[in-house]
Parts: sequence; C-alpha cells; structure tokens
Amino acid sequence: MKSIFIVGIVLVAAGPGLGAQDLLGAAKDLYASAAYEDALSTLSRMDGGSTAPEIARQVDEYRAFCLYALGRTREAESVAESMIRKEPLAQLDGADASPRLERMFADVRKRLLPSLIREQFRTARFALDQKSFSIAEPRLTEARLMIVEAEKLGVKDDGLGDLSILVDGFLQLIRSSAEQRTSPEPTAAASVAAAVPTAAAAPRSIASAPPAAASRPVPTSPAPASARVVAASPAPASAARLVATSSTPAAVNDTRVYSVDDEGVSPPVAIEQRMPAMTMEMQMITKALHTSGVIDIVIDETGRVLDATIRQSLNTSFDTLIVRSAYRWRYRPAMKDGIAVRYLKTIALVP
Repeated sequence: MKSIFIVGIVLVAAGPGLGAQDLLGAAKDLYASAAYEDALSTLSRMDGGSTAPEIARQVDEYRAFCLYALGRTREAESVAESMIRKEPLAQLDGADASPRLERMFADVRKRLLPSLIREQFRTARFALDQKSFSIAEPRLTEARLMIVEAEKLGVKDDGLGDLSILVDGFLQLIRSSAEQRTSPEPTAAASVAAAVPTAAAAPRSIASAPPAAASRPVPTSPAPASARVVAASPAPASAARLVATSSTPAAVNDTRVYSVDDEGVSPPVAIEQRMPAMTMEMQMITKALHTSGVIDIVIDETGRVLDATIRQSLNTSFDTLIVRSAYRWRYRPAMKDGIAVRYLKTIALVP
C-alpha cells in the first residue's frame, strides 16, 4: 500500500500545469515517505527564479534535507551555506527538520557568521563614510543581530568582541546625528561656547613622531572605570566614553595594518587608555549640540600608538587633548598566528 501511495504522488507531481506550491507539497510528501531521490527529482523541476522567495527558500531547505538523508553531506552543506549567505538569521521551519539537520545547519551558520558579520560591517562603514545613514543603520542592526546569534552558537572569534562594541558605537553615532539634524540648536550652547577660551584648532592627522609627552613613563595599571571601553552605561561626568573599537585595514610605512575586518587576528588589549577630563563648559557644549567624535589610532607591534587621527570632531578644543592622550596609551599588541602585528583601532567618543 505504501509503494502505491508513493507512485501516486510521483504521478501527480509529474502532471502538467502543477503550480510551485503543489510541487513543493508533493516533494514534502515524498520526503516524509523516505522517497528522497523522487523528492529531489520533484524539487529539481521547480524554477527558483519564478517562484516566490518563501517557496524558493523551502525548496532549498528540502533539497538540503534530501541530500543529507542520502548521505550526500557535502552537497547538503553547500545548499545550507547558500541559504545562510542569503538569509544569515533565517531558522529552519520545515516540520521535517530533525535534530541532526538542525545541528548541521547550526554548524554551517557558526562557520559562516564571522565573515558575514564583517561583510555587513564593511558595507555599513562605507555607507557611514558617505554619510548615508539610512543605508548604514539597517546593516549595523543586522550585524548586531548576527553577533548575538554568534554568541548563542559559541563562535570563537577574538575580533567579535571589538566588532560588537563598534557596531553599538556607530549605531549610537547615527542616532546622535539624527537628533542633531532634527533638534534646533539651543541658543544656550552658543552663550556657553562664548565663555570658553578659544583653543588652537586640533590637527586632523598626526602621522609624524608623537608629542614629547608620549615619551613619559606610561602607567601599567588598568584604566579607571570611567575611561574603560564600555557599550552601554551612563557617561561619567569627567570623560567621554569609549564605545567602539577597530576599523578598516590600512598601511603605515608599507607595513600591513590589520583591523577587526581581518579574521584570525586577536585585537589589542588596553593596558592604559585614559581619556582626558572634560571641563564643565565642554560637557555642556557637547551635550547641548548632541556631538559625537571618532578617532583612529594605529597600534604597533609593541603596543604603542604610532598614529592618531581625528576623523570626526567631538569638540575642537577637546580634539587636541584626545590626540595628545592617545600617544600615551599602551596596549598588549594585536596577534596573528602568534606574531605581534600592527592594528588600526577606531574609537567612537560619545560624551
């Protein structure tokens, strides 16, 4: 009786004029009856380009199911990889997804997520550089969700911690910029600014030798809590918060400089990263104007800062203090394959 039922399904599936939904239903019935080859044959008759995205996704899902059941594991993983690249966070919703299949998809997702997160981040960073916040924000939000999923799956990647902080920091910068565009500039801020002594404009890039202050002995004790890199806590009154780290690859003096975009690189660990204190007047100005800043630093193989560049000004006077302080920061250097390497680190400053 079972074989007659299976043959009947195959005949129906082969009939002319059947829609995609009918063919998918027939393939599911064949799979449930352990007729995996027939199910694959039925799925192959469906044109993925002419079917709805949801149906196309289920077709790929059941194709992977059939291949896995037939012992064609590599082919099944290849289909799973293609699905996850299209929709990194989509979960299996087929009623026939066994624990073994769920584990196979989870393993593929675990392997792909680090590179997919970095792809989203690079796209978002390019959009941010172009001031296309409407493009950058959903990319960063997607990256944030993928980072959460990676944590659930136990992905081991030293750079994801920095990426997580970086994504949160840039999302906060976007929100800050949106508030600045929609809120009228407070007149009080102008009067406060007038009361602050005008300082010389800070250099936007310092690529030469660091200031003399950088040669002073550097404390090796951990930075105080108010100056540590954090993702979400109230900003201390005396300093700007460090809320994001790492950036895109670059080169300094023809030496490769790595970043969080590079897999297999352990980012530098802060030993001393003390922020300069902000005066009450500077705090009032930056908060009233919803100002945020970004600084790039290049950390060498010994953990010292080679270069400091203000990419987005927090406050012209405060920028100078940040750059001078940056040359006194010390880190355990970034590592790749057991060797210390140079690393480009971006810090978003949100008062």
